Amino acid sequence: MRRSHAPSQLLKRKNDCGFTIGPKVAVSQSDSKRQKVAEKAGPGLLVSPYRAPLVPIVNTPTGQTSSHEDLIRKILAKPFKIPIPNYVSRGSRCLGIRRNGVRRPLHDPDEPGALVLYSPAVLSAQEKLTANLEKQEVAVVVDPMLSAVLRPHQREGVKFMYDCVTGKQIEENYGCIMADEMGLGKTLQCITLMWTLLRQGPDCRPTIEKTIVVAPSSLVKVSNCDVLVQK
Repeated sequence: MRRSHAPSQLLKRKNDCGFTIGPKVAVSQSDSKRQKVAEKAGPGLLVSPYRAPLVPIVNTPTGQTSSHEDLIRKILAKPFKIPIPNYVSRGSRCLGIRRNGVRRPLHDPDEPGALVLYSPAVLSAQEKLTANLEKQEVAVVVDPMLSAVLRPHQREGVKFMYDCVTGKQIEENYGCIMADEMGLGKTLQCITLMWTLLRQGPDCRPTIEKTIVVAPSSLVKVSNCDVLVQK
């Protein structure tokens, strides 16, 4: 059985194992290794016959280190910098920090110019204490890249279509028909709606999994290669 080398245990067995404490050295006559270790340790140190005594660590001057070590020190001394030029963080998510149990929307609803399609009910202080954080609804916010190019009437159209598709405009009725004049942005509104539904929802998961675009062949641009293949 292997015996413990903890200082407290060594202190209890100092007389039996031949360890030294103080200027007096009690070493077995048959073990020369213990004698050498005890002489190197000096007075006042607890010596184990199975390991060399610890020595203080002295910092090596920079001039005596290798070029590789100097290069590593310079790299580690540099502060972290985001490699993306002109990057501005949109949230408080940081690498290495664990998120708490509160569910969060995909995009910040309080950001200036944010297009919020759905806002959860505001809970009172008493309801927050008893609410289940794992089932708490979150806001549905349009991707800022899309909402930044939408015009005011297009923003209203996306909000109207979202309410119709999710059944909030008319209860138990889903869907809508867009019958507007040309050039007012019906295609962009449909793309914005589909992208939002495919990416997020009030339950922190996509509202839909797939979407199909049905259009006449006259509206689809076909390349020469596709025509040759069809023929």
